[in-house]
Amino acid sequence: MNEQSIRPLGLGEIIDTAFKIYTRHWRALLLLVAVVVVPAGIASYLILDAAVPPDLVQTLNDPNPVLDDALLEDVLRFLGAALLAALIESGAALLASAGSVRGVAQIYLGANPDWRVSLMTAVRRVPAIIITGCLIVLAIGVLTGGAWLLAGMTAATSSGGGALAALALIAWLIAVPWLAISWALAIPALIIEGTTPPEALTRSFNLVRRRWWPTFGTLLTTWLIVAIISGIVSRIVQAFLPEGGVSGMLVSVAIAVATTPFIVAVFAVLYFDLRTRREPFDLIRLAADVGTPPQPGTPETLEPQPPDRVDWPPLPPDADEGGSRGTE
Repeated sequence: MNEQSIRPLGLGEIIDTAFKIYTRHWRALLLLVAVVVVPAGIASYLILDAAVPPDLVQTLNDPNPVLDDALLEDVLRFLGAALLAALIESGAALLASAGSVRGVAQIYLGANPDWRVSLMTAVRRVPAIIITGCLIVLAIGVLTGGAWLLAGMTAATSSGGGALAALALIAWLIAVPWLAISWALAIPALIIEGTTPPEALTRSFNLVRRRWWPTFGTLLTTWLIVAIISGIVSRIVQAFLPEGGVSGMLVSVAIAVATTPFIVAVFAVLYFDLRTRREPFDLIRLAADVGTPPQPGTPETLEPQPPDRVDWPPLPPDADEGGSRGTE
């Protein structure tokens, strides 16, 4: 095997590789995520806290609440604040994820990830990231609205409308996850290859095509691992802290900061794995895609530092223990 090659991986190997990337470079990856996610989490908490009147929850829990104009105004204000908070947190998560993808690519190339460079790369792609997210939401929204509208119309207008409505909803339950998984690698394609939003969606779709079930299995396994560990940690921490309020926000933000790098590492490794199955792809091609400058003391080429072990995915030595292999 050529020392610059990247071989296809199984599900367990993808998870294991992502875990090794996370544990070897946790400082840079956590810092990259924290710089974005922590301010967003605090801002979301302050927005929601300011928008919820102290007696709103108690009023809504009343068995017979008085639905006057004041209550309606409070509810609308809360819904608007909740939407704004969700947009802020979603945007921060996308930005942190995009920066982490760049960081993982640098790790694959044998360099220590610089959180500032990785984050600035993501910042420069913010318009494309937003457009990509909007296209995904719009497509799934149109599909959802159309399916439910069709189900409602068939249920009301035909004698066999109930069965047709059920079929429409089943088709929706199949189509939405299929599209979501097919487009799951759009952000890595956007960051690594510098594509446009429509090209990123097409690229992700083509990479996942005929590998949908392995991709689904990898992402589902990752979600289960993160959900179980997050749930256990959250229960343990909250046992010693008061429920809700500032402590709840801090726990939520801390879990997001701790888990996001691992999740993104899985997505990045999966993206690289699918590329090895579709096209000639190795570290030199990855370096060209990322636009990595020559390392100090190396010839003026895009050839990255080779890994120590050629029979394993390209993971550089632990920078914290063995020194740097180069910086960006």
